[in-house]
Amino acid sequence: MSSWRLFSRAMPVVVSLLVLVGSALAADQAKPPSPEDVVRTYLEAIKKADFKTAYPLLTPEMRGNLDEEKWVAQQIVVMKLGEVTIDSYRTFPPKMSGDKAIVPNLLKSKDKYINQTGANEYELYTLVQQGPDKQWRIDQQALVETDAVHKWFPADVPVE
Repeated sequence: MSSWRLFSRAMPVVVSLLVLVGSALAADQAKPPSPEDVVRTYLEAIKKADFKTAYPLLTPEMRGNLDEEKWVAQQIVVMKLGEVTIDSYRTFPPKMSGDKAIVPNLLKSKDKYINQTGANEYELYTLVQQGPDKQWRIDQQALVETDAVHKWFPADVPVE
């Protein structure tokens, strides 16, 4: 069998495989971010003072119904006045209930007024699916008291 004939027979198989792989990659990239992904993206943006990235991850209520420019300016002032630094965060799998998710997060940060020592902060982020795109957005953030940490966090999370 000539090389050309072998090539012409193999080409449809190669093209089909390429299309299949390309489709699988595109489907994976099109997968919307999970609630935990949204919280991690938000926290990383806040840590880097990239408030424009954080803004669309919040519901309008969580943003105080401010437009992006005003909300970003407000965050810059709050972070500077409070001397806020985020050292690390660790998110955990969400507790899901329909179009609502609660994502626990262990935050290590310091600020001038509330947490000068950098003690662990146990947070719960409530997310809802909102908008025509039904993307997960952060709607609330709450602190968990130390006596309730193990209700929301895995047993290996240290309670300080």
